[in-house]
Order: sequence, then C-alpha cells, then structure tokens
Amino acid sequence: MEIIYIPGSFDLFHVGHIRIFQYAFNKFKHSFIIVGVSDDNLIMSYKNIKPIYPLNERIETVKSCRYVNKVIVQRKFFDVKQLKPLKINYILLGDDWKNKKFTELALAQKKLGFKIIYKPYTKEVSSSEIKKRIIKNAYEIIEAQTKRKSC
Repeated sequence: MEIIYIPGSFDLFHVGHIRIFQYAFNKFKHSFIIVGVSDDNLIMSYKNIKPIYPLNERIETVKSCRYVNKVIVQRKFFDVKQLKPLKINYILLGDDWKNKKFTELALAQKKLGFKIIYKPYTKEVSSSEIKKRIIKNAYEIIEAQTKRKSC
C-alpha cells in the first residue's frame, strides 16, 4: 500500500482540491491518503492573509472527502519530525509548486526518501480565483443579501 501525503491550506474548498485527492486515489490503487492542512500561522507566514475558514472547519471539510483517509495539522512546511512516523512514499503537489524553491521539501525528501509527484494545477479554479470572483461581484452579493434579509 502506498502512502501519499498532500499538504495545503484547503481554504474555500473547491473542485481543484477534490481533483488532487481523486488523482492520488486513482493513480495509486489501494493507497492511503494523508492530507496536511496548514494551520493559520503557517498560512499567514507565506500568504500574508488569514484564511477565510478557521482551521477546525477546513479540517472537517477535508475529512469529509471520500478520497482522504487521514487529516493532520501542518504547522511547518515538510516537518521531518511530523512526517517520519507517517512513512510516506509520495508527496503530491500541484505543479504550481514545481519551480518554487523549498529547502524544507528537499531536506525532508533527502532524510525520508519519498518521491514527489506534481499534478497539473486546476487553473480554472483556485481559492484565489474564487476570492477575485467574490470581490468582482461584491455589489450584487450585498444587494441580494440585503433583499433576502428584508423578506
């Protein structure tokens, strides 16, 4: 059985997240999929913005996905101490990570011996794209919300 680790913030859970879990599930039959959900401090450290959903809600959402076997909280990128007991064979990342330099990832790979797989990024949807759509439609959203409350 292959053990696959998929890290991320998983804020505004969407079809792109489901597709990466599904990809792992289909690529490795009889695999065990562990998802590392980044805590708020880690997200703030690299995105400079607090996630929309609190950590406990993001964990619950990810846990509800049928492709996911286990969810852990990721407090540091590719923490060797945290990953070692999991005995992972693969780390699965979106290919938007491919050209980024992550010394923590290289160090963890060297110490733990897992392989890295990059899945093509779902360009048409991302949490950032969803936020942009909300901002673009903010007036209509507020207007609809106001009408709904007055009924």
